Amino acid sequence: MKNPAVIVDANHNNSGKKWDQQPRIVKEILHSMRHSVDVAGLVKGVMIESYIEDGNQPVGGGCYGKSITDPCLGWEKSERLLLEMAELL
Repeated sequence: MKNPAVIVDANHNNSGKKWDQQPRIVKEILHSMRHSVDVAGLVKGVMIESYIEDGNQPVGGGCYGKSITDPCLGWEKSERLLLEMAELL
């Protein structure tokens, strides 16, 4: 393969399906990228499950902006993570 690339899912199995662990996973990826040229060349991005409110709820749960599917990182935590990522890159 000439140009291998990977986008790492910070949620699901990488975080043990614990949505609030996504910032830690992202920081570990960035740490690995800083310490390995091979990893830095391979990783092209990360996927973060993000929505307006933290977590999730059942359909009809009554909280506007909270996922009814996968648990998500809320807007404020997502914004903070993006700003921290920018500083680390």
